[in-house]
Amino acid sequence: MSKTDYYTENDLSTWERIKKAFANDWEQTKADFGSDSARDMDQDVDDTIKQMAGSDDAFENREQAFRFGYVAQHRYGSDHPKWNDDLDTRLRKEYDGNYDADRRYIQHAYGYRPKS
Repeated sequence: MSKTDYYTENDLSTWERIKKAFANDWEQTKADFGSDSARDMDQDVDDTIKQMAGSDDAFENREQAFRFGYVAQHRYGSDHPKWNDDLDTRLRKEYDGNYDADRRYIQHAYGYRPKS
């Protein structure tokens, strides 16, 4: 499978359904860490990323990494319920972008579980 063929129509459809909830979680995470530019969404945060600040961390600038991590969790979560070195190596090969720059966002999305 080439990197450009990574997403199926089902993957993209699932992502569109979850994207708004994920964006709200991202805003709440930034607010929890004191970002003045983030809205407090009054939500609980299961997983957080500790380095949040500035407009470079806007959801729209990280959506590719979040989508990739979330789809990867659906694809590989049964074999890799938790992030590990084997998964990291696999995703590095499959990611169509700067993996080193986006790794923490991919990992955050991989561990994301929507609230019921």
